[in-house]
Amino acid sequence: MIQRTTFALIVLCASLLAGDLCASEKHYRHIMFRESPYAAYRGIHPIDVATSQAVQHYEFAYDPAGRLTRVSQKLGDKRIAAHGTWDSFIWFAPEVRIEYTDNQEVHTYYGLDGAQIEAHGKVWRAVYSLDKQGQRRALAFYDRAGEPVESEWQVQRYEWRVAKDGQIFERRFNLSGELAKLRPELEFYEVKLEYDFDGKLMFMRNYGLNHELTNNETGAAIDRITYDLAGNFVRWQVYNKEGMPVEGNRPMVHMGEHLYDAFGNKIGLRGFDRFGNPMTFSWGDFMQRTWYNAHGVRSALQVIQADGSIDLHLTYQYTEDLSAQIGVTSIDANGALKNDPRLNGAAQVKFQLNEQGVRVPLFFAADGSPMKR
Repeated sequence: MIQRTTFALIVLCASLLAGDLCASEKHYRHIMFRESPYAAYRGIHPIDVATSQAVQHYEFAYDPAGRLTRVSQKLGDKRIAAHGTWDSFIWFAPEVRIEYTDNQEVHTYYGLDGAQIEAHGKVWRAVYSLDKQGQRRALAFYDRAGEPVESEWQVQRYEWRVAKDGQIFERRFNLSGELAKLRPELEFYEVKLEYDFDGKLMFMRNYGLNHELTNNETGAAIDRITYDLAGNFVRWQVYNKEGMPVEGNRPMVHMGEHLYDAFGNKIGLRGFDRFGNPMTFSWGDFMQRTWYNAHGVRSALQVIQADGSIDLHLTYQYTEDLSAQIGVTSIDANGALKNDPRLNGAAQVKFQLNEQGVRVPLFFAADGSPMKR
């Protein structure tokens, strides 16, 4: 379904190349959530070129046929690191470039300096296999030497087939040919991906190891995804194979909510049990709040506990051009430096360039004394 939507857009663009609809580049503050690489990259919160010069965004580039050839995360004309922005599980580098042949779509990854890099582990090339209609049917990862390689999620190959209702079944395999989890922390094996008329993922159902709707060890079999009208991923809900609400999967809540500002920046995260009561996530956070500067770059993060107390308050420091993070600071409710175990017991981390030009962390206690890592 999602590929048919993409094909329709390509045909439309090919017929309107002279107009604004098919400009060679488009800019978006964010990309739409993707749970699977089956879905195409898609921008949300469109902005004009003038605005893109002042805010963190994604630049989409197209060839004369309207096919996507590059997606870059930028501020102005410079590639920029994510700096804590989270839009999707499927975004691994500052830039992705895409090339096409008759039956393949090849993705490669690039760093801040424009040089090709390994991404998502040791992945050098990601190669989609396309059917005669140009729809994605498989994806395989390869290293620098051209040999098959697993991603960070222990996946070497994805396979997709069309279900009787037109939706998509997905299976993933490791280098040994064994069926792999969706992600290491999410025990869904074969899954059914169900998209709406607009190509947004609505449901993901776990068909386990034997093509049967299956509860995982947390009692979860179904994830439901909800979006607002801007395309923001605002809510997930967890159900068992009978369709009853459960608290499950890694967060161990029934419902998680993302809260956004008017620009699509995620400013809050909170969870609820099956009865609608607020509850703490499995990792100990009751609620998160995030702040951004005028350029859309994360400036501060708070973790709040159920009693309203602030468990963690971090502020982030960057280079003047915002291209690199140079520090993170932990403070208490009064703004004083506070040692925190999540910073290896430090109150400040400063990133400095070593002789190889790589930024390395240096740790400092609240009293300003240096600490060993």
